[in-house]
Amino acid sequence: MNMNEPLKLLVTAEEAARMLSIGRSTFWRNVSAGVFPQPVRIGGLTRWRVADLVRMVDAGAQAMAEQGRAA
Repeated sequence: MNMNEPLKLLVTAEEAARMLSIGRSTFWRNVSAGVFPQPVRIGGLTRWRVADLVRMVDAGAQAMAEQGRAA
């Protein structure tokens, strides 16, 4: 991340998929399945809160760590 870039609060589906290192169709499939956060709609735009995506990843990492301790 470029330190001169402003912090983005909202991202497109393409940007979110890139952040998660997955394809757009995989991203949309997980949104539709309720696995990923639902988007925010502003006018005709559909965006995802970066904070929601970070929280989702953190929760998944926490669950994986707990599973590893239980095994």
